[in-house]
Amino acid sequence: MAKSKILSNVDLSKFGGPVFSGRSKGENLRLRLDLDNKDKTEGPIEFIIPIDTYAFNSSFFLGLFGDSVRKFKSEEAFLQKYHFKCSPTIFTEIKTHIARALRENGPLI
Repeated sequence: MAKSKILSNVDLSKFGGPVFSGRSKGENLRLRLDLDNKDKTEGPIEFIIPIDTYAFNSSFFLGLFGDSVRKFKSEEAFLQKYHFKCSPTIFTEIKTHIARALRENGPLI
């Protein structure tokens, strides 16, 4: 399958690092980036995670992307929409976080 052209890039170095943690920080960034509407747009969006990032915690990921993962209903569908430019270690963490989001019915209280 041919890759779709990236519509936009989001450089997470503009929003923190080298540790990304906290569900509320992820939720706040989700609102700032208007991901609910981006979920509905055509074409992929690339998130650039700085190479010096050493923690991309599940709490932050779930706050930022949990709703999107559940909307797309599968890892494959989510990763067709949201691409990640990051180290292999961080990408492995992201795949684990996606699996966790798919197991959750909704955000934690």
